[in-house]
Amino acid sequence: MDLAFWRDVSLFYLLTMQLVVTLLTAVVLYFVVRGVMIARRKATNGVKLARYYVGIGREQSIKFADKAATPLVRAHSEAARDVAILRTLMPGGASNSQQTDQNKE
Repeated sequence: MDLAFWRDVSLFYLLTMQLVVTLLTAVVLYFVVRGVMIARRKATNGVKLARYYVGIGREQSIKFADKAATPLVRAHSEAARDVAILRTLMPGGASNSQQTDQNKE
């Protein structure tokens, strides 16, 4: 047995090891992809259900926020209207408010 024989045997051994590792990696990746596809299929129904309930929650929060904000906005607008009426009824009211606006600039 000369050196060429051992060279060929070692080359065959190294290529076989690499082939086994490559095949094992391919098998693992195949099952990982299948698992991800199954998980995605099962998660789609859950995501649709979650999206439905999140939509309900969003609509309810908007409805209750509007209910809570309406009296505050109404009170603020009435207060602003009262302040405007008082400014115009005071002596020099409209011209006085215009002068203070010009002084602010």
